[in-house]
Amino acid sequence: FKFVSLKESGLDGKTLEKMDAEALRALPAVREKQREAQEGLARYRKRLKRKFGDALRLRSFGVVALGFERLVTLSVRTGK
Repeated sequence: FKFVSLKESGLDGKTLEKMDAEALRALPAVREKQREAQEGLARYRKRLKRKFGDALRLRSFGVVALGFERLVTLSVRTGK
């Protein structure tokens, strides 16, 4: 889970409400936080795979909150 303040995004809540998911994902602050989330998920998946092998079919979720107005999600399925 990552958080981007409205100040960091450079936008206000009303503007964020009107934006679609693709436009939100394209915001530089959101892209940076998504990258951080992906890196964290990759480390965590690696540890779980080392511990449990291929027995788990994991689905990982990264979530970026834009203020308290919007959420941007990233879903990654791993395994067979």
